[in-house]
Amino acid sequence: MIRPCVGLCVAVLFVAGCGGDDEGAGKATAPAPSPPRTKTEAERSEAASVPSARTETGRSPEKQPRTGQSPEKHPGGAGDEEPARSQALFTGRGGRVRPGVVRVPSFIAIRVELRSADGATYALRFGNRTLRADRSASSVSASFSGLRPGKGLTGEPVGDGNRVRVEATAEPGP
Repeated sequence: MIRPCVGLCVAVLFVAGCGGDDEGAGKATAPAPSPPRTKTEAERSEAASVPSARTETGRSPEKQPRTGQSPEKHPGGAGDEEPARSQALFTGRGGRVRPGVVRVPSFIAIRVELRSADGATYALRFGNRTLRADRSASSVSASFSGLRPGKGLTGEPVGDGNRVRVEATAEPGP
């Protein structure tokens, strides 16, 4: 006798506990319609979203991108950054190019630069690109795609000189 009563009480409590605490659940009420926005309200909300003082970029609000516009389309916006790249600097002095090996991180683009420290002519061929530094152009550079781990880029001397190599064996970071 007690078991059916306990089961009935649990069922009643379960059903009573289900659902939210909707007051007047039997009545169907629609949410109150919001009044239509006027042009002045839209202008006020847009003006409120633009800061009145200089922003963190240092530009005045008149030069900031307008709300809803992509920052890519404005000078200094997202995407105007320089892509990551490593530098491999080789310097020619006394008939030799130093250092013999430069280690760079894998997969990051490489900027190879050749300098002539003594005004003599130094030339290195990296595949089909030749870098030639002399008295008139004391520094020349070329960009190359990033290298896979353990791979390298060899610079063969044009004329006299020594071979140099860029190797993807360094870890990225400072």
